[in-house]
Amino acid sequence: MVKSTLTLLDPPPDLNVWQWAEAYRRLGKDVTAKPGRYKTSTAPYQIEPQESFTDSEVQTTVLCWASRLGKTELINNLQGYIIDVDPSGILVVYPTLDSAKKWSKEFFTPMIKATPKLHGKIAEPRSRDANNTILAKQFPGGKISGIGSNSPTGFRQIQARVVLCDEIDAYEAGSEGDPISLAFRRSDNYKNSIQVLSSTPTLRGVSRIEAWLERSDKQQWFCPCPSCGHFQVLKWGQVKWEKDQPETAWYECEKCAESVGDAGRVAMVRAGEWRATAPFTGVRGYWLSGLNTMFPAKRGFGGRLHQFAVEFLDAKRGGVEMLKSWTNTFLSETWEEETERIEIAPLMSRLEPYPAECPDGVIALTAAVDVQGDRLECQVVGWGESDEAWAIDLFKIFGSPESPDTWKALDEILTKSFDHESGAVLKIKRAFIDSGFLEQSVYHFVRDRQSRGVFAIKGSSDQSAPLWKPPRRVKGHGVGIIGIGGNVAKDILFGRLKQTDVGPRYVHFPEGRGFDEAYFAQFRAEEKRTKYVRGFPVFEWKKVAERNEAIDLWAYNIAALESMRLNLDRERGSVDKQTEAKPKPDSREYLLQPAKPKKQPVKNRPRRQGGGFAQSWR
Repeated sequence: MVKSTLTLLDPPPDLNVWQWAEAYRRLGKDVTAKPGRYKTSTAPYQIEPQESFTDSEVQTTVLCWASRLGKTELINNLQGYIIDVDPSGILVVYPTLDSAKKWSKEFFTPMIKATPKLHGKIAEPRSRDANNTILAKQFPGGKISGIGSNSPTGFRQIQARVVLCDEIDAYEAGSEGDPISLAFRRSDNYKNSIQVLSSTPTLRGVSRIEAWLERSDKQQWFCPCPSCGHFQVLKWGQVKWEKDQPETAWYECEKCAESVGDAGRVAMVRAGEWRATAPFTGVRGYWLSGLNTMFPAKRGFGGRLHQFAVEFLDAKRGGVEMLKSWTNTFLSETWEEETERIEIAPLMSRLEPYPAECPDGVIALTAAVDVQGDRLECQVVGWGESDEAWAIDLFKIFGSPESPDTWKALDEILTKSFDHESGAVLKIKRAFIDSGFLEQSVYHFVRDRQSRGVFAIKGSSDQSAPLWKPPRRVKGHGVGIIGIGGNVAKDILFGRLKQTDVGPRYVHFPEGRGFDEAYFAQFRAEEKRTKYVRGFPVFEWKKVAERNEAIDLWAYNIAALESMRLNLDRERGSVDKQTEAKPKPDSREYLLQPAKPKKQPVKNRPRRQGGGFAQSWR
C-alpha cells in the first residue's frame, strides 16, 4: 500500500503524444473500423504530426488532410495526453454549437470511456453539475471547453493553453472578427501554448486551411517506388486503368513508369516519410490525400485502387457538386469555381483627357451615393445614346454620415451645374443613395428632395430581383425606397466593362478626378461564381475583397438610368437648345446681353393636387 501511495509522487512519464496514445489509448467499436489499442503502425504518417503538437519550436500545427485518415484521432490523442500528463485548459472550436455538441457526444466521451487511463479524471455527468456539461468538462488541473465558431461571445472569459480548431473551412466570420484569431487570443498568456488547425479544404482563394498551409513549411508524405526507389508524393494523375475497366487500376511510378498494384501502394505508404517543401517559420503544415489510406477496400472491390477509380467515375457522373466534394474530401485539394474577373490594366488604359466636365456625347447625368462609416462617396456618370457612358467625377466627402454638414456638402454636389463641351450646362437628373447603412440619416436627407429625383435605395441579393423596383413607402418617414437587383446590375456593369469598341455600351474614364489604380482595383473585389443547386447551375456574385465601392456606385448609376426611362433624343434636343441660346462666356454677346427680369411672385397659387413620393419619382 505504501509503495502504491508513493507512486502518486512520481513525475509524469517522459512521453510525447503518440507514445502516450500507444501506451494507454483504446479505440471503441463505435468510432473506428479497427477497435482496440491505438497503433501508429496502422498509419505511420500519424507519428510526426503528433510530435509537432508539443514541439517547442512550433507555434501552430496545420493538418490539411483528406477525410478518414485519422486526423480526429490525432486531436483526441492530444486531448487525452493533456488531461493525463500535462493538465491545462483546452479549447475545442467547431463550426457550430451543434457540431461542437456532436464532437462531445460522439468522439470525446467515447474516448474517455474506452481509455482506462482516463477513468476517474472526468466525473460522470450529473444534473445541475456545472463542472461537467456537454460542452464544459472539468478535470484535475484543467478544463476542456467546446464552442461553436458562430458564437463570438463563447470565446469570452475562456483562457486555454491548448486551442484546437477543427473543420475550419466551415467557419464563418462573425461580428467580432475571424474565429481563428479569436480562438488563438485565448492562449496569448501562455508561453508554451499549443495551437492546432485541422480541416479538409473547400474553395480555392477562400479556404482557411489552404491559406494556413501556405504559411507553413508544407510537409508532404514522400513514398519510395518499390521498383526504382524514387521518393514521390502520390498523385491522382498517376492512377491509371484500362478503358471502362476500373478494376484494373494501378499506380504508375512517376520516374520509372512501373505499374504498382494496391499491395505495392500500401508498402509505399508504409515506407514513406514527411519532407518539408517550404522554409519553416513557426507554422508546421502537413498535407495528405486519400491515396495514402491504409484501410482495406469495401466489399465488392478488388483493392483500394479499384475503389478509388470507381468513386471517381461515380463523382464525375454525378455532376459538378459531387466532383467538387470528391476533390475536397479525397484529394484534399481546393476546388476552383468558374469565375468572371475584370483585369485592371485594360481599364486604366481607357483613361482619357476630357475637353470639358461633360464631353460631347453626354446627354444626361445620374449620380450614386455610397454611405460609409466615415464618409460619403458620390460618383456622377454621363449617359449618351445606346447607353454609352462617361464617368464624370468621383467625390469623397469625409465626415460622419450623421452630421448635417456632411449631407450639406453632398447636396451642393447634387445641385451642381456641369459644363458641357458644347457650351451647355447639365444638371444631375437622378440620384440614388444607398440606405443599407444609417438608413435614418438617408431618409432624412431624401425626404424633401424626392421631387428633384433624389431617392433612397436598398440592394437585394435575390437572384430573381429585377434591376429596379418602383418606390415602396417607408411607414412614418414620408419616403419611398427603390429596390435594386444587385446581381442584374453587376451583370450589366461587368458586361460593359468588357466592351472594347468605343460606341454603344462603352464606358469612358477621365484622367484625374479620383479615377486611379486604387479605384480600378475595386472592380476585382467581387467575382461571379457558379454553384450547383440540385444539379443546376446558379450564378452569384461573391465579395472577395473589402473595398468594392466602385462596383456599387456603377450598379446604382445603371439602375438610376433605367428608372428614368429617358427619351435621350429629347434630352439631346435640350442640350442643343442650350448650345444655341447660350453665348460663350468670353464673347461680346454674352457680356452685352440684357439682364433677365426678375420673376414676380405669384399670388394665390392654387394648391397642387395629389403628389407625394409615388408621383414625384417619375
